[in-house]
Amino acid sequence: MIHLEGIEKAYGPQVLFDGLDWQARPGQRVGLVGPNGAGKTTLVRIITGEVQPDGGSVRIARGITLGYLPQEVATLAGTSVRDEARRGLDHVLEVGERVSELEHAMAVAPAGALDALMAEYGVVQARFEQLGGFKLENRVEEVLQGLGFVAADFDRDCGTLSGGWQMRVVLARLLLQQPDVLLLDEPTNHLDLESVVWLESFLQSFSGSLIFISHDRWFLNRLATHIAELGTGGLTVFTGNFDAYVEQAAQQRALLARRAHNQQRRIAELERFIERFRAKATKAKQAQSRVKALGKMERVETERVARTIHFQLPEPQKSGRVVLTLEDVHKAYDALSIYAGLDVELLRGQVVALVGPNGAGKSTLLKLLAGATPYQKGRRELGFQARLYYFAQHQVEVLDQRRTVLDEALVDIEGLSPTRVRSILGSFLFDESDVTKKVGVLSGGEKNRLALVKMLLTPANVLLLDEPTNHLDMASRAVLEQALAEYTGTVVLISHDRHFIDAVVDEVWEVRDGRVTPFAGDYSDYEARVARGDRPEALPLHHERRRSRGAARPQVAATVPRPTVVGPRPEEVDWSGGEDGVRRRKSKDQKRNEAENRKRLADATRGLRAEATRAEQDVTALEAERSALHAEQADPAHYALPGRVTEVARRVAEIEGALQAGYARWETANLALEEAEAAIG
Repeated sequence: MIHLEGIEKAYGPQVLFDGLDWQARPGQRVGLVGPNGAGKTTLVRIITGEVQPDGGSVRIARGITLGYLPQEVATLAGTSVRDEARRGLDHVLEVGERVSELEHAMAVAPAGALDALMAEYGVVQARFEQLGGFKLENRVEEVLQGLGFVAADFDRDCGTLSGGWQMRVVLARLLLQQPDVLLLDEPTNHLDLESVVWLESFLQSFSGSLIFISHDRWFLNRLATHIAELGTGGLTVFTGNFDAYVEQAAQQRALLARRAHNQQRRIAELERFIERFRAKATKAKQAQSRVKALGKMERVETERVARTIHFQLPEPQKSGRVVLTLEDVHKAYDALSIYAGLDVELLRGQVVALVGPNGAGKSTLLKLLAGATPYQKGRRELGFQARLYYFAQHQVEVLDQRRTVLDEALVDIEGLSPTRVRSILGSFLFDESDVTKKVGVLSGGEKNRLALVKMLLTPANVLLLDEPTNHLDMASRAVLEQALAEYTGTVVLISHDRHFIDAVVDEVWEVRDGRVTPFAGDYSDYEARVARGDRPEALPLHHERRRSRGAARPQVAATVPRPTVVGPRPEEVDWSGGEDGVRRRKSKDQKRNEAENRKRLADATRGLRAEATRAEQDVTALEAERSALHAEQADPAHYALPGRVTEVARRVAEIEGALQAGYARWETANLALEEAEAAIG
């Protein structure tokens, strides 16, 4: 189907391909992988004919059609989203036009020509039906909706869309075209998770062949039947998905390393013999034969280790237990309401992924948490000693394109010398020549790495990350995964890379219909629970929570009879079991030691505990007074007394100020208590 033979390509002194051979066969789904700079995009563009090789040949079977999605597309403008997508169906539209022409011709044709027209009409109409022409508009809308567009977007001018959404329009056009071979260069980079899942499903049912570049391990595992690895040794094809490739490649490299080691040992033996006996007449002939053998030996070359970023997020300053609160938040874009009465509490140490359908409000929620977007009603409160860093989905767009890499990294940085910043840039693969480049000339991956450097240089204990892995290769993603997995602060992230989510998070928040539903576990756990219909309750909205708090509490009897216990009482059993697996009762010494420890801890923290209790009581009293005043303000009769209106408004303002100080005092007291308990206990 596609046959590459002896392909050579170099850019100046950099040789990408030197005699590369490859055959892509019908029905294969090939994931093209390799480090940044290995030439993956160049190889695909050689197949499409956009780049000419310096040597070798490209042969494509007769009648085979290619469809190519590049990483970046030319700006679209002047056509609607629907019309641009429909261009992928031009071949169907041409048949449809012929159907219309024949219908018009039959209406006016003389009797002698009618039979021939009707015969052709039957053939053309059957072809039109076979191509799905009668469901053409449904197909266009289905693909657009799958890629995240809503009906209101269909008639928008493509020129009003961002670059990422224009990429989706081109992808829609390509998928509708249904070529024999699809060539996709990082197709998931501009998609959200729901759209990636839809694209996966679409491509799994695609009847043609597929060659795609991707750094998304999950995507590769779901789609690839073969993995083609580009490296210093050329192109090597492995059968199976990405996980199978990893195992096979590791075995191959281990074998190559052993062969190289054995060869080096043999070379050393030959060189020692030659050195020892070269000058001896009786051994000169043998020495000379070994020199010839050494010259003819084909050296085993092992793969050079690819450079990758390496870093570790600094240990963050400890925040209060509650790092961020949204209370009764209402957010709308014009007439479109996203949230109405949202209550969310983010706790120290949580690592959360936001998931949900396109347009549900994931990025909006992240922006609300970050304070990066206004809201119409409600309250956002930052916890004690919480320091935020917000990494926006298009973070690279806020970089100053006119600055050098080093100057951009130094912006708003205190306490770090340029030498130290250069060192950190070096760990992100920016060498001495790179740090003087203008930001505007960097690739997408380089800009994303620079944005990560700026995150690293900004002290924060709460990271809010929107698609941080875009344009990062697999090795760099793995390093970021490791850094976030070891990070002791709080993280909320959005990502379309499910492998990345699984490696990092311990909780998933599903955002849907203005509600947030928390699922414990990683993305795989979430996916499994949703598949079996095991959905927890969504977090209550503010009015629901308030109604719940105001409900009458059930009366509890002053004395609750203890249940009858047969055998040892629960508190007397060590449920962890002993070495022999038998559960044992606590000894008297254990009980006495635990009681003494509790008393010692209580004595040492009595003052701190009392301060925390007083602070909580003060806050509770102020909140109760504020609730009563709000209820009074909600009563229309209240406004019949102007003096009282002014008095209540003044008191509410005083309470709001006092509450800010009270929350800070409460957080400080609790933090001090936690630190004291940790130090003593």
